[in-house]
Amino acid sequence: MAGACVLAVAMPAQAQLEQALRVAQSSTAASAAAQRQVEQSDDTAESAARDYRAVLQQIDNMKLFVDQQDIYLRGQAGDIEALREQLGSVEQVKRGMVPMMLLMAAKIEDSVNADMPFKLRERKERLARLKETLGDPSITPTEQYRQVLAAYKNEVAYGQGMDSYEGAHPSKSGVKVDYLMFGRISLIYMTKDEKDLGYFDMSDRTWKSVDSSNALQVRQAIRIANGEAAPEIVFAPVTGAK
Repeated sequence: MAGACVLAVAMPAQAQLEQALRVAQSSTAASAAAQRQVEQSDDTAESAARDYRAVLQQIDNMKLFVDQQDIYLRGQAGDIEALREQLGSVEQVKRGMVPMMLLMAAKIEDSVNADMPFKLRERKERLARLKETLGDPSITPTEQYRQVLAAYKNEVAYGQGMDSYEGAHPSKSGVKVDYLMFGRISLIYMTKDEKDLGYFDMSDRTWKSVDSSNALQVRQAIRIANGEAAPEIVFAPVTGAK
């Protein structure tokens, strides 16, 4: 009877212990779960912090980009204004260039008319083309100016060195002669049979005869000018312009 009482007392104690163990295990599991939640929360918070810092960096980068673009746009606005001022100056220059080029062309024409009468057809045709160019509004002022300068250079080149060309006799129709130019110092002609020679006298702008004894020297000078003979000293009638 006494043993039964001890068992009866022991059973509740065993149950209480098991209950306590279950409570402890449950508490431990709950703590572990809570710890995992805390760690997950920490991870989430750290991830959110990283994302936040990344967003802040992007905002800073965007502000820097906007500031750079603002500086660029202000610079562009200044360039546009400068270009507008330059365009205005260009228009003024263009308005001033047109009469200047017309005056230059007129000066060239006056020079040709007052010069020795060499290569007149070639020079007058060039002048005619130049006038057409200056009168054509579809041609840019730059191209017009280039052609004016080219005409000047051609005229200057005529006065350099010795040259020869074939042309019509200055007074006899249908007769071909050889002309010899000593720069702008002298212009001489000689017929093919070398019997008729003459030079242009600038003092009274007339052609005057040259003695036929000079024909050999004139012919040699013509051959040198044409590249048919080696350069050498030649003697030919030369009359300085007055």
